[in-house]
Amino acid sequence: MKVVILLLIALLSGCASQAIEPSYYLLRSNQDLPSSKLSPSVEFALGTIEIAPYLNQLGLMIDIADNQVRPAVNHLWAEPIYDGIRTLLTTDIAAANGEQLMPARLSTDATVVNIRIDKLDGTLDGTAQILAYWWLVRGGEIVNLNRFSTSRALTASGYSALVEAERGLLEELARKIAASLIPAPS
Repeated sequence: MKVVILLLIALLSGCASQAIEPSYYLLRSNQDLPSSKLSPSVEFALGTIEIAPYLNQLGLMIDIADNQVRPAVNHLWAEPIYDGIRTLLTTDIAAANGEQLMPARLSTDATVVNIRIDKLDGTLDGTAQILAYWWLVRGGEIVNLNRFSTSRALTASGYSALVEAERGLLEELARKIAASLIPAPS
């Protein structure tokens, strides 16, 4: 009997010491990106992209209660979230608009597009949510100011589904931004 108890204790302690392997996620556009000559926009340029400071960490963020969030411990971004958001938005805005937005510092006469992401997280009830703003600056003046706030139900449970839903929300934001890029009247 003592041997069985010792064996059970050994098995349980072995299970308790096994570390959970973390999962890493990327925010990447679903756009097909074949090699080609690019068409930079003459009218518009990309200014700043900012994200809320609470998003700037490794773990995917979960909204657990009113004004309370928690980063996932073993479900992590493979790169800084800022880089993933910037890459996805610039790729998808270009796909929707047909032109690439060059950095504002390279385009002196262009209307500048600035973006801020204030919320991008999941909820315990299985949705992803976003709150974002973008504004267009022409000649030092804001000529268009927009807010985008929506949520999307996850198609399955788990963090992979959360990343897919967040990607979908960012793609929708990119399409909205692209639709607002209307050249100035001549």
